[in-house]
Amino acid sequence: MLKGMAILMAFQLSGELLAVGFRLPVSGPIIGMALLLLWMHGSGRIDTSVASASDALLANMAVLFVPVGVGAMAYGEVFRQHWLPIAIAVVIGTIVTIVTTALAAKFFARMRDPVASHM
Repeated sequence: MLKGMAILMAFQLSGELLAVGFRLPVSGPIIGMALLLLWMHGSGRIDTSVASASDALLANMAVLFVPVGVGAMAYGEVFRQHWLPIAIAVVIGTIVTIVTTALAAKFFARMRDPVASHM
């Protein structure tokens, strides 16, 4: 699992370096994820150590959200003052995420098996 975490961190660092170095409007972790996707697509497989590290991270997602909860509590007054724009942003962000995920899944399903996706 250590190798997998190192690979994930290397891609995140690469993304950060590209984002900062080229002053890109996209965050480093997003660029790193895209690079990881390209690497996996190019190799034609998912590295077992990356899969193991990813499974461990996903199993402990609740722990990763603790800092967000603490931040929300620390800025409670800001949330009370600006609750409507925050709520709108959360709802729109959720809808955009769901639609984007569905379209990406449909796209990749067609790439994988163009005949079966039309049934």
